[in-house]
Amino acid sequence: MATLTRRRSARIAGALAGAALIVGGTTGVSNAATTPTGGTAFDAVANYGVVTTTHPDTVGCNGYKVVGSGTVTGNRITGGGTWSQTEDACTATVPGQWDINGKVTITEADGDHLYFTYHLSAPLTSDTMVHPTGKFTITGGDGSFDEAVGGGTMNATVNLLDKAHVTASLSGTMGFRWQI
Repeated sequence: MATLTRRRSARIAGALAGAALIVGGTTGVSNAATTPTGGTAFDAVANYGVVTTTHPDTVGCNGYKVVGSGTVTGNRITGGGTWSQTEDACTATVPGQWDINGKVTITEADGDHLYFTYHLSAPLTSDTMVHPTGKFTITGGDGSFDEAVGGGTMNATVNLLDKAHVTASLSGTMGFRWQI
């Protein structure tokens, strides 16, 4: 009888957890499967160069496709790593501002990867120095970054006349999804 009661309790708990995942997943709200645990400080600095090409959407974006690569160091990046990015830097989506959306892959020396996206903005001016600021969101990884989640603020410094020396600094938190 005690065994039967434990089995029913386990089934009920499993059904409730499944229902919570389904409801949370269909409403677009974070659910238990994506709730970070043990989130701690994540800070990184990247130094990289970029190559720009005219964005093919000259009406909706009116900006550039940007590809960058370089180095990155940080408190959660063992032994440093490489930084690879792609982004769309648009001038037509938000009047008077650069509207920048991108994706980054950080690769550690041992081959582990951390992935994140970002959204930055900066005023459109005649100055050749641009300082985009905004948010980044950690979307996952592999190896030591398997199931990584988190995010924070990102600040960049770009000299439009020297695309070989771009810097970005990230400050936020990183945790890991609950294992179900």
